[in-house]
Amino acid sequence: MKKKSIKRIILIIFLGVSLSIVGVSQKTEDPGVMLRSAIEKEEVDGDLKGAIDLYQKIIEKFSSNHRIAAQAQLRIGLCYEKFGQKSIKEAQDAFQKVIDNYPTESSVVKLAREKLSALLSAKSPAIKSDKEFRIRKVWEFPPLGRGNLGRVSPDGQFLSFSDIEGNLGVFQFSTKKRCLITKDFLQDKGKISIKQTNQTPIKGGFPVWSPDGNQVTFNRKQSSELCIIGPDLDEPRVIYKTADKKQIHPVDWSPNGKLIFAVIGEKYMAYQAVLISVEDGSMRVLKEYDSPPTSEPRRLGLFSPDGKYIAGDFSPEGDSRKRDISLLAVDGSSEISLNDHPEDDLTLGWSNDGKTVIFASKRSGTRDMWAADVKEGSPHGDLRLIKSDIGTLWPLGFTKDNSFHYLLVGNLRDIFTADFDSKREKIQFPPVKAIQRFVGRNVFPEWSPDGKYLSYVSNRDSGYAKHPLCIRSLETGDEHEIIPELRYIWGPRWSPDGRSILVVGSAEIDQEGFYLVDVKTGGISSIIQFESNDVVSEPEWALNGKQIFYTYQHPQKEYGQIIKYDLKSKEKKEICRGEFNPSYIVGRNSFFSHDLAISPDGEWLAFNKGWSPVLMIVPTAGGEPREIFRMKERGEQISTIAWMPESQELIFASYRLPKRDSHDLWRISASGENLQKLGVYKDNILWMSVHPDGEKIVFGSNHRIKDVWVMENFLPKTKDKK
Repeated sequence: MKKKSIKRIILIIFLGVSLSIVGVSQKTEDPGVMLRSAIEKEEVDGDLKGAIDLYQKIIEKFSSNHRIAAQAQLRIGLCYEKFGQKSIKEAQDAFQKVIDNYPTESSVVKLAREKLSALLSAKSPAIKSDKEFRIRKVWEFPPLGRGNLGRVSPDGQFLSFSDIEGNLGVFQFSTKKRCLITKDFLQDKGKISIKQTNQTPIKGGFPVWSPDGNQVTFNRKQSSELCIIGPDLDEPRVIYKTADKKQIHPVDWSPNGKLIFAVIGEKYMAYQAVLISVEDGSMRVLKEYDSPPTSEPRRLGLFSPDGKYIAGDFSPEGDSRKRDISLLAVDGSSEISLNDHPEDDLTLGWSNDGKTVIFASKRSGTRDMWAADVKEGSPHGDLRLIKSDIGTLWPLGFTKDNSFHYLLVGNLRDIFTADFDSKREKIQFPPVKAIQRFVGRNVFPEWSPDGKYLSYVSNRDSGYAKHPLCIRSLETGDEHEIIPELRYIWGPRWSPDGRSILVVGSAEIDQEGFYLVDVKTGGISSIIQFESNDVVSEPEWALNGKQIFYTYQHPQKEYGQIIKYDLKSKEKKEICRGEFNPSYIVGRNSFFSHDLAISPDGEWLAFNKGWSPVLMIVPTAGGEPREIFRMKERGEQISTIAWMPESQELIFASYRLPKRDSHDLWRISASGENLQKLGVYKDNILWMSVHPDGEKIVFGSNHRIKDVWVMENFLPKTKDKK
């Protein structure tokens, strides 16, 4: 995918808004071209005023095209929202116009209602700032494998990190250069250079800057040692060493540079929040926890500017995985909840005057940025909404001018539709984003048997939050949500009569099973339960609706099976089995692919051998599987399979290792003949389904992002304390 396209997609997803991009022609008067040009001006160039003008022209020029006009009007509201407090009224008016002027565009209207509701529900929607509020991307962070990011330096010039080889390094925002941390760098860090040095790079992980920016603390030797390096040290100084295989993670320095707040514990075990003296390495336990932290331990707490408190999203008591923000007194005298709310909260930082704690919360449905005033270690006044829908982020710290740096990270999962051409010889790319709500969090699409509905799973939260099963009407655009009483669900499959949906889910920890979900009532019933180490695929329905098929791999057996299961008698029948390669088991992907596709006539099952280059079919009545196609180039893999409505042909997607950033789409006859390329999509294609009319497909696409952003001018400036 081209670099500019990647930037545009990531930025749109970050703001929580998707667009149904129509096929793009080369004509400048094409509404799709004009809309994309306006989005680029808004998101890439950051020219909000210019973008608003373009959106207004689109509305005037294409007033009869309600689909395009509604999206342009929505974008106007988003632009005004970015201006901050001074333009909240204009943003509200713009969102209201979407609701009033385009009532038939249900998906866009629904999104406008959500944005308007968020603005109206905040008692004080934003914090005033002296300059224009803005958000910008400052680094496209390259994949570092086991490498990780540390913190932004207090002056905002550098970002610390650890590379894949365990070397400590820094990135300079102004020059876009990286270098490794050595003594030379710390002595003269204002003149960063990427030239070779004779000095040995410092090894370690999770580096955190001291308040004056002259020292860095980090851990090393399997995270058992807490160290400090600075310009007056020839070698890193170990200030604390753990015992009994425990790890220590530095979190923050006290403002006077005398203490380091850290977390000590074992993975998935109890842990301690501790303070360690920089001078003599003495350790004091602030609090002990019986369960592991529900967030990364190295971001659990941050010192207040006066050094008296630590604000953190510490683990809650009991079985709840929802965190609240607490203020923990450094002297150990108190711990006060900053805001008691059932939704999950995440500490981001303090304002430099120490009067405000900034945190993220999902209390309004999306992850938003909030501000809570504090006074003498206690909450003071009402919460204030700063920015809605900030996405899944990793805080990297505040600088002296109150700018907030963060890593936008995660797998962005979206659902797209694409049409065949008139002769079904090609797929018309680029595709259209099918779902405009909760962008980046939607997976497992499938058409209903009659083609009138599209089902999918919306993964709106991480961890063990319940995931809605969404059913969207293609005629009206309305969506019906079902939230099964399960810890999570995946792989939904419509029953042949369209009355229920079969899902893989979990009611208990480490135990998956198949469940039947009633489309009208949302009620669930258990079909099969599996052992904790069993690996299964999404099930497929038999044409009569009385049996299901699934792939199964027992961890102690050297082969995989396709099983036919009778819903009434509960009898199991092996359809076929195959050799097993342990390297193919990754998560829920067994020897057979997670894609087991049954032909529309119910006679054949298609599968591929565990994300392999081989496409196979087997009769549903049982028998020997038959290979119908094998990818020829080294490293080529098959990712997803679907049947065409006539049961005579299959389509499948393929990619080439090690990169998976481009997928080819193919068609082949069930006999293995007449292979034809349908198109190339500049991203991946997963969970594919062909519409019953054979005119279009729907698929999921998974895009991994890891970019550093900065949010500026959203807090009032304060004078540095001396």
